[in-house]
Amino acid sequence: MKQVTVSVNIPEEVIHLLGLKEKELERELKIRFAVTLYSEGRVSLGKAVEISGLPYAEFMELLADYGLGIDYGLEDLQEDLQAIKELDALGEDRSK
Repeated sequence: MKQVTVSVNIPEEVIHLLGLKEKELERELKIRFAVTLYSEGRVSLGKAVEISGLPYAEFMELLADYGLGIDYGLEDLQEDLQAIKELDALGEDRSK
């Protein structure tokens, strides 16, 4: 997925109050953004996982922690099947 960099200005004191370093804050924002988009039905589960940068299982656990159900629809299935095909192709290339 092509990436876009977004710059957000946050008061330094807020970062200090939260006790987070900049990279930790960036990670936290990506995860919360992905959860929000997923919970609003604006992105599929697979896309939310991709946005969050978390492993699939960890993101699903996080959704459970937030009390959010998992809506696994046709789009999610298609994304997973495409990912499997890509992984298979990588495996075939490595065996040559």
